[in-house]
Amino acid sequence: MTRTSAAFKRRGLAFFRSKKALVHNAKAIMELASAKRLIAVVKANAYGYGDTWAATVLHDELGVKDFAVATLDEGETVRAAVPAEDCSVILLGVQPAFLADEMAEKRLAPVAGSFDWLLAAKKAIDESDKELPPLAIHLAVDTGMGRLGAKTRAELASMYNFVCAEDCFELAGVMTHFATADEDNQPYYDQQLADFMARVKGLSIPEKYWHVANSGSALYHHDEVPTDTIRVGSVLYGYNPALPDRTTPIDIQPVGSLVGQIWGVHRLLKGESLSYGATYTADEDQWVATIPVGYADGLKRTLSGMTVLVNGQEEKILGRITMDQIIISLNEPVAVGSEVTFIGTNGEKEIKIEDVADYGNTIPHELLTGISQRVPRVDVD
Repeated sequence: MTRTSAAFKRRGLAFFRSKKALVHNAKAIMELASAKRLIAVVKANAYGYGDTWAATVLHDELGVKDFAVATLDEGETVRAAVPAEDCSVILLGVQPAFLADEMAEKRLAPVAGSFDWLLAAKKAIDESDKELPPLAIHLAVDTGMGRLGAKTRAELASMYNFVCAEDCFELAGVMTHFATADEDNQPYYDQQLADFMARVKGLSIPEKYWHVANSGSALYHHDEVPTDTIRVGSVLYGYNPALPDRTTPIDIQPVGSLVGQIWGVHRLLKGESLSYGATYTADEDQWVATIPVGYADGLKRTLSGMTVLVNGQEEKILGRITMDQIIISLNEPVAVGSEVTFIGTNGEKEIKIEDVADYGNTIPHELLTGISQRVPRVDVD
């Protein structure tokens, strides 16, 4: 069915997204994990779907009040979308401590990875000439990811006691991140979970502050999640974060589809070559089409040769993917304006994001976050 969006027709390319699918996935994973609280990960522009869109949909449709991003700029964008006092925006990863006063002013909650970070953050707040609310802090516990966080119970105790004692801080959470929750490495996952539990229980940190379950944990270890809170990203957006042969225990719906339009159709004669490097040469006369999409839009060069769908039929990307255009095979001439599906359903056939990632020897996360800003995001419901 031809899309009617003006942005799609003008650009010849769009990333279509479904609010209903996003809401369905959020409900499904919360039910599976018996979760009462969802921290929705909307970093990297909500994995390519649009951070303000995802945050607003989840807040308005499901009452989600907690969101996680990666950077201060992302935090400001999401905070503008969900400004309510009872909503929180968590800054995952390492943040510059000298901006602690700015984080407090903008009601953004950083993850503290060490006692030294807390000391530097307190100094920045103390030296500020502004009247600031307490800075909400999430304490990181390193149980095996190796990026940041307290490595011992003693270090966590110092951080926890310091945050609780200082008026400039407010404890908002205690977290860890699993490295193998979506892989066949149960012993490593078990050890991480056991280490976290030993530390927080040993310090009598109330359960209401704990959040540990990423998408892999919520999907494949849902009976082991020790808290009513889950902190998930990829499963919200409708794809399996695990190994290709591992089936999800719930029905998750793809939230997006990447679709282009054919803007040119011509005959490639036997012996003629195409695209940079002339890596493809026709063995016989054939029809081909040009589509205005390339690696500047996020269609990586490693996807050259992959299958696409036209009128429900499988075709191939021929030659190298260039910055702004690709050429595909055609079994027969088709009308200019016909749709080309890179991710999604076309007729009776479907190309899943997992399939594209597998072909390109990467993961869905990388492909989705790589869809550039010049690709219009278009709502379908």
